[in-house]
Amino acid sequence: MPKLDIEQIVIACIQENMELSCEEVPTITMNTNPANDLCGFDSLRTLEVLIGIEERLECELPPDKVFSGMKYEDMTISSLVTSIQKIKQESMS
Repeated sequence: MPKLDIEQIVIACIQENMELSCEEVPTITMNTNPANDLCGFDSLRTLEVLIGIEERLECELPPDKVFSGMKYEDMTISSLVTSIQKIKQESMS
């Protein structure tokens, strides 16, 4: 799956989650750091979004693999997309 497709899914899932929580949804880019840039975006919300991404990608995304080697507060959309793409590729081989 192309990285751009994963990027669009990740951003859409974050936006939908924030809308459902009645949060203001700012512009989200690959450089967005959810922990610092998105109001109310905590580790629980991250897991909720991850479940939504799993459903859309039809792929299991274990949090320990997705966030391997990165601190929550350092995570960007770009690092999240790269990690998900790697897991998705591994699941296809």
